[in-house]
Amino acid sequence: MRHQESRYDRLPTIDPIQVGRPKLQLRNPVLADGGEVLDWTYYDFFSCALNTLFNQRQILFSKGVGTEYTPVGGSAFSKTFLHTNVEGSGGLLPNGYKIDVQALRLVVDQGIQFIDLNDLLYMTLATFNIGQKQYFQAPYGNLPGGVGAVLSAAPDIPVGGTGVTLANGPLNCNGWPGNLRGVYSLSAGLEASIAYGQNFNFTVDPTQGENGSWSTQPNTDQPPGVGFRAWQHLDGILTRPTQ
Repeated sequence: MRHQESRYDRLPTIDPIQVGRPKLQLRNPVLADGGEVLDWTYYDFFSCALNTLFNQRQILFSKGVGTEYTPVGGSAFSKTFLHTNVEGSGGLLPNGYKIDVQALRLVVDQGIQFIDLNDLLYMTLATFNIGQKQYFQAPYGNLPGGVGAVLSAAPDIPVGGTGVTLANGPLNCNGWPGNLRGVYSLSAGLEASIAYGQNFNFTVDPTQGENGSWSTQPNTDQPPGVGFRAWQHLDGILTRPTQ
């Protein structure tokens, strides 16, 4: 009688104590040694010119370094690492990468006019998406910067007898350095994980206010409007192949 070899005959045998606790026998060719883990932030940039109707939804993290971006009311330019650290075509992590997002924060250029900052924070809807799911949605005012200058101002001061008034304008930003990082933190154990192959983005929608879209201030204001420049950050723990 001919003996027929089973396809299972070549499987390694294991001791009873190993049942339910299998060992990894093969290495991932991308994460050959499990990769390296480090604190990381992914960031992306958006902006609007002065005296301009901010009426275009911004889909952040969808365009990487070297791609073209057109500010609302501005001229197109090629993104550099000053604007984003998303690489490739955007919207996906590189092969073998994963980030557990632990905090969200918005960093605003401190030259922004106060009314524009107020409208950006309280007349603009922010939404963080991974795949088809929303992991955050709220007015932008929920996201402090965690860094940068602090709002400070003084009243206008009349110079006695001269008819001259010294205008003391504010220095505006939505961050307070060192105050427990001053960020919107996700609960421990409930981090929003983004793995390789998963689409993700962060949308900025200025069309949801009571009167629809809002406009940035002109340069005739005191202090003068300059439009705004802003960066959205996703802070977390990054796992990547060993470099």
